Amino acid sequence: MIGSGGDIARLAGTTIALVPLSFLTFITMCFLTAIPALIVIWLAEQLHAQSVVFFGCAGAAVGALCISLLAPSGAIWMAGLGELFVVAGFVAGATYWAVTREDLGYSHGR
Repeated sequence: MIGSGGDIARLAGTTIALVPLSFLTFITMCFLTAIPALIVIWLAEQLHAQSVVFFGCAGAAVGALCISLLAPSGAIWMAGLGELFVVAGFVAGATYWAVTREDLGYSHGR
């Protein structure tokens, strides 16, 4: 509202103009994360990896890869934004491990 100077029509026009860009960004992020995640899942199957450490570290690596490809500037890492992607990736990997562990029955000794 402040950026548009109180002009509702200008604010609405800017918002509508940004929707396709947001959608494109969403699709890009899906591809940037889905392909490395599929590789990690395949690798885990080949190695019979069932460790939360493996999936957490792999997720952290995918997070670091994504932010490095999206913003190749070192300033991202200096500002601490890179670490946020690494932590988010670690949490995503650990979450994947927890969900698949339940689905595959690992917690019940099968």
